[in-house]
Amino acid sequence: MPSTIWGLKSAGFEKIYVADDASADGTAQVALTSGAVLLSSERNLGKGGILNFALPKVDEEVICLIDADLGESSREAVKLANAVFQGADLAVARFRSKGGFGLVRRAATFLLFCFTGKLFKAPLSGQRAAKRDVWAKLMPFAPGFSVEVAMLKRACRLGLKVAEVPVEMTDRSYGRGIKGITHRFKQLLAVIRGLTS
Repeated sequence: MPSTIWGLKSAGFEKIYVADDASADGTAQVALTSGAVLLSSERNLGKGGILNFALPKVDEEVICLIDADLGESSREAVKLANAVFQGADLAVARFRSKGGFGLVRRAATFLLFCFTGKLFKAPLSGQRAAKRDVWAKLMPFAPGFSVEVAMLKRACRLGLKVAEVPVEMTDRSYGRGIKGITHRFKQLLAVIRGLTS
């Protein structure tokens, strides 16, 4: 996470918030040491829940959601912010994750097209940017891995302009072993829940 924060600072982001989902891995201390604003939940809320908890506490005009595992490639988030300043309601980072098969991404793309008539190439990307008032329209967020697809479904129903922005980001790979396959299966189930609920 320190390298992710450094990458954001090097790109010109002056105020960085870290949403700590009651973690026990030292996230809070690392965030404070790195000069970030810490938003800590007393209990584990899951991905959608911690976003629902943290976002209302951020008062910036444009807010970027960035995963902690991007390392220095987080500096590419400036492209998302720029897309919003240039007229996009919601900017989504489009990049190729390391490893994996791409099956869940393709399934999410197909299912989103069925529900919205829109073709998204990066439906699972968690790297996103929007103005504060747009985030308010998209909340509350769906739980777990349903966040991204449910958000896109709602954005389409609201008639928001969604821009997929090519970036050079790198994230954590779950690989192609049992752990990776299990992760993708859970992700696929969440995608289906996020679109059908």
